[in-house]
Amino acid sequence: MIRVSNLGFAYAEKTIFNRLSFNVERGEIISLIGPNGCGKSTLLRLLRGQLKATQGEIRWNDLPVGSIPARTMARQVAVVPQSTHIDFPYSVREIVSMGRYPHRKSLLSFADKTDCHAVRQALAVTDILNLTERPVTQLSGGELQRVFLARALAQSAEVLFLDEATSNLDIDHRLELSELLLRLNREQGSTIVQVSHDLDLAAAISRRILLLNEHGDITAIGSPDEVMTPENLQRVFRVEVKVAQNPFTGTPQIHPLLNISVHRLDQLKIHLVGGGGSGRTLLRKLHLAGARLSSGPLNKGDSDEELARAIELPVAHEVAFHPFSARVLKEAAELIAIADILVIATGCWGEGNLACLDLAKTPLMAGKPVYLLAPLPEHDFTGGKAWEKIKQLQQLGAVTVRNEDMLLEELNRIASKSS
Repeated sequence: MIRVSNLGFAYAEKTIFNRLSFNVERGEIISLIGPNGCGKSTLLRLLRGQLKATQGEIRWNDLPVGSIPARTMARQVAVVPQSTHIDFPYSVREIVSMGRYPHRKSLLSFADKTDCHAVRQALAVTDILNLTERPVTQLSGGELQRVFLARALAQSAEVLFLDEATSNLDIDHRLELSELLLRLNREQGSTIVQVSHDLDLAAAISRRILLLNEHGDITAIGSPDEVMTPENLQRVFRVEVKVAQNPFTGTPQIHPLLNISVHRLDQLKIHLVGGGGSGRTLLRKLHLAGARLSSGPLNKGDSDEELARAIELPVAHEVAFHPFSARVLKEAAELIAIADILVIATGCWGEGNLACLDLAKTPLMAGKPVYLLAPLPEHDFTGGKAWEKIKQLQQLGAVTVRNEDMLLEELNRIASKSS
């Protein structure tokens, strides 16, 4: 029904998607999950033609999305948005009735019996009949969320897009919404694409899950059982999880493992090599633990660089969007020489940052600890050169750790011995 091929998109200088490809099949429920900022909401806007891709294409029933008139698209797809703030005191009925506009001959035409029936049904199934004449400015966040869901249902579209539609709902309405989506899908054949942070509910109602990493790349796509594995979730969300089977639905149930350890790393001088956001959360955790940090090489404007600058760390800077020069690599090597420990947390390897791996050889030869955070061969975009260097570092004694929590535990042990 919807085919995405080699999709690329960028906001100003930030690339979100690069050659993204997948299909949405008619009559399925597919959930988009991933960390904040990975582009889930942007992807919904691209799918319905609200944003224009910088490369690749999106097709609806073999028609390019850009060739579909806005009115036609509005009849095909209804949207429950992430943001539901309204300043003007429309009544609930007026907002829900707006869902019928794509079906009217003009904006000034009157509602007919079909419109009135659709609005009444939408108000009923979302449990807001008692709010019909209430101004939306007087509603709670959860009530307003149900109003926008009712507006989408009144639209009577074949496809429903939901952008974190359960985020402001209490548990009973969250479950009711999930049951409603299942009924729409099974009884009316509705195709549903939802962005969700509720992994358990997404697993319970979805035929397929699309898991994006922080760079907007597909980590996995498939059934909930295929996608919701501890390895995939740890890789994307950087937390330790256990995945069990829901005893009632048989679907995956996610149990994050709360790390209650208090890490104090006051005596440790640590240099972090990251980039592209791969070191951002670790940098923050190490800073909060009191470590004496340095970082780089990093390009100016990189999210890791911005955080390092905000917390006033020594950083080896390179100009934006430029391969690391010999000068900057030398500055980074000097910072590493001062540090007790080197951590390499780089998420993806290309020709521009490949030389960073060579920075680890000197501290390894000097007997200093070097840690490699969750390196993966599929993140090597140098034709295997980066992965070969990583294997060489491992042979020299570099230690691979699966996630940030394991690394922090290891650093905590070192700090305890040195105190």
